[in-house]
Amino acid sequence: MTLERHERLLRSPSLHMPSRVCLCVEPHGRCTGRLANWATALLLGLTMTVGALAADPGGTSERRIIASVTAGDEPIVATQHTIQSAKGPLTYEARAGRLSIRDAESGQIRGRIFFVAYVVAPKRGEHPRPLTFAWNGGPGAASSIIHMQGLGPRRLDKDHLVDNADTPLATTDLVFMDAMETGFSRPERLEFASEFFTLRGDVAATAEFIRGYRTRFRQVDQPVFIAGESYGVFRGAALADYMTDRGDRLDGVILISGDFPNVPQPVAFYDAMHVPARVATAFHWKRLPPELMTDYAATMRAANDWVEKTYLPALTCLDCQTPESREKIATDLARWIGMNPDQVDRKTLVVHAKHYLEDFFDGDKTKQLSGEDARTLEGEVALFGPPSVTDEYLRSELGYATDLSYSGVETGYTPVSGPKFRSAGSQFIYDVGLSKSDEKLSNETHEVTYVARDNPPWMQSAMTRDKKLKVYVATGRYDPLNMCEGDVKVVAQLPADLSSRIQNRCYEGGHIMYTDAAVRATFLNDLSSFIRDTVAGGS
Repeated sequence: MTLERHERLLRSPSLHMPSRVCLCVEPHGRCTGRLANWATALLLGLTMTVGALAADPGGTSERRIIASVTAGDEPIVATQHTIQSAKGPLTYEARAGRLSIRDAESGQIRGRIFFVAYVVAPKRGEHPRPLTFAWNGGPGAASSIIHMQGLGPRRLDKDHLVDNADTPLATTDLVFMDAMETGFSRPERLEFASEFFTLRGDVAATAEFIRGYRTRFRQVDQPVFIAGESYGVFRGAALADYMTDRGDRLDGVILISGDFPNVPQPVAFYDAMHVPARVATAFHWKRLPPELMTDYAATMRAANDWVEKTYLPALTCLDCQTPESREKIATDLARWIGMNPDQVDRKTLVVHAKHYLEDFFDGDKTKQLSGEDARTLEGEVALFGPPSVTDEYLRSELGYATDLSYSGVETGYTPVSGPKFRSAGSQFIYDVGLSKSDEKLSNETHEVTYVARDNPPWMQSAMTRDKKLKVYVATGRYDPLNMCEGDVKVVAQLPADLSSRIQNRCYEGGHIMYTDAAVRATFLNDLSSFIRDTVAGGS
């Protein structure tokens, strides 16, 4: 996913104080009473800090304040809501706030991670509901896309929010986490920021957030799932290894738009397995020869057959190719992917993703394919609604009143004469495998970064430790970054006791597949089924 812009907090937010507020000490407790003003709350010793309080803007839902229980922590605001889901009315509690990430030895707060959680009260006699933690990628992207366009109970529709009829909230409680310096998440001090901006630090902070949330809200008995998108797949896979290694509960891992990581293949494999997505793209844009434009399914079967039997073997042994065979393969590749033969490099026999996206329309640089969804042009896909939508939802509908900027969506303050602004993504150091500069260089001519190939076998290690752990892999057909058929082949190479616990699904969407209305319902229902089946199988 394209890195989002992020603002660094350089001043504390204003404190918003309602004249009347309902205070609760226990996270699931009833309100202990009404207090007339803020001074009374202070006399009771309840720490009510950093703008997590809001007056009811519309009179539709009373704000319940879940008071902090440890000095220095912030209160959480909770509100009640009902949406119309595909299965009828769905009533839930929304929680918004920031959890402290503390040093385990000293107890010092190192940072605060913002989250929005949605909780449905279980019916009498029901088993504990599953609990799913979700995030986007980047690194350096807030969770607003997967939250407000994907899984959450409210969904962005152009410039406003509507009820998300197929939200998995009917099946699982949901917690959307913003990584450090995204959304409203901030380090406690600027000098603490660097400890969150490595993969290892990112994973450790995420694990601590999950532990802290489950402890804070006494949700320790619920089945636990994690869902990551794009770079969030790396975070999720590494986190699965981390959590299972220290004995934390983890029932399922959902990997969205990031393939199944950590099963290294030859570079030729990745180059070949990205071709089917381009065949589908060329079919969409009607740039295939007439004989390939009559039946989409038949064309895809024929293309996969050519890739497996002809193209991949040729790439595997480039030195074996004669000038004549190179010419034939280059011409055939161009025919399959909707380009001209002279656009295929005769040395590598590969059209790199950047070249494909930029030059698909006969080299016309004014019209380029989107890196998010190859069925659209660059600049057409709007991943975020207007900042006013985020503002209205978080600060008004959910009652989280703060003057912090929501990094990645809103633009905050940076001193004109001070250090230049650095986004969370630009500060990130990938401390597993190669550096970011090496990663960029290794991805100039082929379809895979060496960083991805050199990652540890996180998922295999986690699944080997936990024999019940299951994995769901979702890939978009028109995602230029990933490979539907490649995922299936990679998983098939694993031992049967692992591959039998991995589900692969390919959806006719892009990198953010759930923005496609035709895909959304199927994708979300499949996720719900995966969670239900996993819990049922483990009970």
